[in-house]
Amino acid sequence: MLVHLSAECEAGAFFARYGLADVARFSDPEQKLYRAFGLARGSWWQVLGPKVIWRGFVAAIVRRHGFGRPQGDVRQMPGAFLLREGAIVRAFRHESSADRPDYCELAARSEP
Repeated sequence: MLVHLSAECEAGAFFARYGLADVARFSDPEQKLYRAFGLARGSWWQVLGPKVIWRGFVAAIVRRHGFGRPQGDVRQMPGAFLLREGAIVRAFRHESSADRPDYCELAARSEP
């Protein structure tokens, strides 16, 4: 499931653009799930530092994703979690907005 900060009416087109229209998602503009998973708001360095600006340039210009209007709290730090039976079994909490987890490693089945 994907959790995002946008209003659902705005998120649909974004997820469809990347082939994710059929993935379950939850709109959390009040950041309740973010807090429950221990995801804090980042410093300006974490969300707008040189590493983030470079990654944004590569995504927007080099990979031709373009620029979009920021949605939700731009300082909210993201994370990725693998849950089993209601418990977190693997977690990746971003140190900066430019970080990217190894999703295959995160999703690899761990021992119960």
